[in-house]
Formats: sequence, C-alpha cells, structure tokens
Amino acid sequence: MHLTVFQSGKGDCLILENSKRSARILVDGGMPAAYREHVAPSVGKLKKIDVVYVSHIDQDHIGGILKMLDDDVAWRVHKFQTDGGNSKHKKPAVPRPPTPNKIWHNAFHEQLKKNAGAVEEALAAAAPVLNAADLVKMREAGLAVSELVASVREAIQVSRRIGKKQLGIPLNPEAKGKLMMARAGQKPFTVGGMKVTILGPTAKDLELLRKNWNKWLRDNEKALKTIREKAAKDEKSFGTSDVGRLLRAISLPAEAFGNPESVTPPNLASLTLLVEEGGSSILLTGDARGDQILAGLRAVGRLADGATFAVDVLKVPHHGSENNVDQAFCDTVIARDYVFCGNGEHENPDPRVVDLIAKARLKSAPTSFKFWFSSSESVVDKQPASDHMAAIEKLVKRLAKSSKGRLKFQFLKSGSSMAVT
Repeated sequence: MHLTVFQSGKGDCLILENSKRSARILVDGGMPAAYREHVAPSVGKLKKIDVVYVSHIDQDHIGGILKMLDDDVAWRVHKFQTDGGNSKHKKPAVPRPPTPNKIWHNAFHEQLKKNAGAVEEALAAAAPVLNAADLVKMREAGLAVSELVASVREAIQVSRRIGKKQLGIPLNPEAKGKLMMARAGQKPFTVGGMKVTILGPTAKDLELLRKNWNKWLRDNEKALKTIREKAAKDEKSFGTSDVGRLLRAISLPAEAFGNPESVTPPNLASLTLLVEEGGSSILLTGDARGDQILAGLRAVGRLADGATFAVDVLKVPHHGSENNVDQAFCDTVIARDYVFCGNGEHENPDPRVVDLIAKARLKSAPTSFKFWFSSSESVVDKQPASDHMAAIEKLVKRLAKSSKGRLKFQFLKSGSSMAVT
C-alpha cells in the first residue's frame, strides 16, 4: 500500500492507495484553507477517488471534504451552463476533483437522531455570546464552541451535498446506508484488494454520545435560556454566577468522557479502521481514544489480552494529544511508521506523547522505526504553533540521537505532501 500525507493545518488529510495504485481512499480533508492550498491541486490530478472516508465531524477533518464537494458542484454548474450555450459562464478558479464513488461518513443527525437539531441550535446560540465576552476563559470557551458549531454545520452540509438531489454519492453502502460502526459478527470488506476492518465506534460509544448530549440539553435548559436573554440585552453583562454556570454547561459533554479541555463527543465517535493488503497494514484512528482502539482490536479477534499488535503504519490518534494516547496503548500497538498529523495548534503533537511513543517503542522491539510529521516550524506561519513545532523538532532530534540510529524521522518542511510508504 502507498500512503501520502498532506499539509492539512491542525487536521488530518491523507490518501491511501493499494499496491497497484489502482484504488484510493481519501482519508479526511483537513482544514478548508489547507485543503484549498495543499490538497486540491493533487486531488484535481486524480482520475478517480474510490472512497472518501470521514473519520468524524470535527472541522479539521471534515472541512476540507466539504470544500472538495463544493468544488465538484461548482464544476458541474459550469458544465451545465456551457453545455446549455452559455459560453460566457466563468470557469471555476479551483481544480476539478473527481466525484468519489462513495463516502463513509456518519452524519451528525444519524448519530444524535431526534436531538441533533436541538444541539445545533444550543451551540449556535452560545458561541457568539461567549466570543463577545471580556473574560479570557469565556473567549477561549467561545472559540471551542464556535469550532464545534462549524463542525456540525459542515457535517450537515456534507450530508446535503452527497444526497440524491445534488451529487448523488452513495453513503455507507457497506452498512446499507446506515451508520458505519463495529457490529458483532461483521465481516471485513474490500476496496481494490485492500481489506478494511471496522474497529469503532461501537453501539455503546454512540449510545454514550447520545446520552451525554441529551443530558447536556436537559441540565442546561435554563443556562441556555439565560444565554439567549443576555445576548438580546447586552453580550458583555455576564455576572460571576452566569460565567460559572456557562462554563460548566459547555464542558459537560466532554467531562463525561475524561479531560474536559480537549476530548469532545465527536472525537469519541471516530470511525476507526484497520486496512490490510498483501501483508501490509495501516491503522487509521481519527481522533479516537487509545482504549477504544484496543477494545476494537480485541472485539474483532486481532488482539489477545496481554499481547501486542504489530502494524506497519499507525496514524497517531488525535494529532498526538495526551488525552488520547497513554502508556497501555503505546506498549500494545507496535508500528514501523508513526504518522503525526497536526501543526502545533492546541499544542499538538504533545511532546509527552512523542516522548512516550518513542521510549515505549525502543523498549518493546529491537527494530528501527520512523516518525512522520505533516508539518514543521518552517511551514507554520503563526505563533505560538510554530514555536511548538520547533520544540517538537528539537525533542525528536534528541530522541533520535539517544536511540543510536533506531529512530528515524521526517518533518514536512516544504511542499504540500510527503510519501510515507
């Protein structure tokens, strides 16, 4: 198999091809601006995309996919106009992407069912008020909520774009149009000879997601009403009690799962896949937690208790966040190549995770291995993300030196992409 990793802002964007390069899967789309600059030119040169795989609805994964679908629509409109005799219709300024044969995407409304609209409205109501506040904590909270609002909105737009009335792209055909998830007795399926096994999310993960969003709506009905009333009067008039109530309200869904600062419900519903072909294997993890991935491997009979799991390439979960990768995961999953997607925003990749993976890998197996980073200080143009990437580069160089040649590494320092395998 062949894997290409793109500059994708703080998100993920990869292309996985089979050994003959006759079939390919676009893995997430990164941030919209990064997609436009770094991914669209390459995608525009492709004759086909067999599958678009959206791991989950966060903007740094789905935003670029929506941009690609919008580009496809723009080109279809142009063709319709010119075929109809309108020779003056302006040609789109973006490369034309191939229409995907199918898409794997767990739509927001399918995950949350009847309460999807209520969640969307509540988030949308909270975001502008928080962003307008004077307090630093509230502005930070507002940014987080705004990103989640954008993610939900883009997920809904993707669902509309691929529908029969627009692009008509088959949705989750392997699951008969239903949610792509781990089901008991479910068999792997193939894409161009690549065997794909779904490891997660499970029905339990999705039920917990719904349960906590529903609880959030119930528990914070009064707080959300206060937000709307305050916004109508004066967005800067929050009292101390309102601030505390509001911060508690927006952190509730994440608190139910772990660290409230970084693990969001969409992350924990990530579609995680094991892809294999001819003795080669890649573990695609989205933003899932390490324990979820290990549970998925056990459920499909690929990991026994106390054993390790060897894989050629591991896409490190959640951009190397410390909330998704722990000692047990590092000790259990043994890879030849580790791919870190992220550009230093939100302090990802986390240096503690980079250090943890390196030391666990040096201890667990005598073979050499390589770290791949989709960004570097030289391609990040804003602070403090560029400083963070500089610190990561320094750390990796030190780890490589102490490994006595076993740890290799590559940072994407120029251009839009790099070939991992």
